[in-house]
Amino acid sequence: MRKLISFLVVFVLFGCEKYEQYSPPKLTGGKWILTDYQIVDISSISPVTIVKDDTICIGSFNLQTITGNSVLMKQDYKSATLDRKFIRGKTTWEFDSNNTQLYVNYLQMPGVVRPEPYWVTLDSYYNIMKIMNQSTGSVAPYTVRQTQDVGYATTMTLISSDIVTDLYLTNGQRSKAVTVRVTLYFSR
Repeated sequence: MRKLISFLVVFVLFGCEKYEQYSPPKLTGGKWILTDYQIVDISSISPVTIVKDDTICIGSFNLQTITGNSVLMKQDYKSATLDRKFIRGKTTWEFDSNNTQLYVNYLQMPGVVRPEPYWVTLDSYYNIMKIMNQSTGSVAPYTVRQTQDVGYATTMTLISSDIVTDLYLTNGQRSKAVTVRVTLYFSR
């Protein structure tokens, strides 16, 4: 009887415990290619129609044209920094072996000079990735999610912070027009 009770005590104390060790996302191991993106309207002062093309920037829609009763808002893709502009099917990201440096659209070929990297900080607990542009000092925070197959992750989803665009009125005032969030889908 004592053996049965001691067995039950040991089983109750140690038998049902589950232990999981959290592992940080593995970003290295090949180039990430932007496969698609999505723009989600978080809030707006009037109905919004989102028109997608092959390019997207992580920034406000400050190029504004009044057409009839509506306002056409576009992004200034040409003046956006390289770490904040994306072309579907063409933009590539590659991380160094320590997940601390990011190279955007870098082709490793003889004679091609390695560009200045963007610095990456990765908070594995909160799944936050911050990309710092050294030349401008700006930081782009993303929420990161990965789908991991055997060995290493094959897809990565980055969700931007809220992007607010103001509407510039004719009297010189500004009014909050729309707040969006951009989701970027990468695969390798």
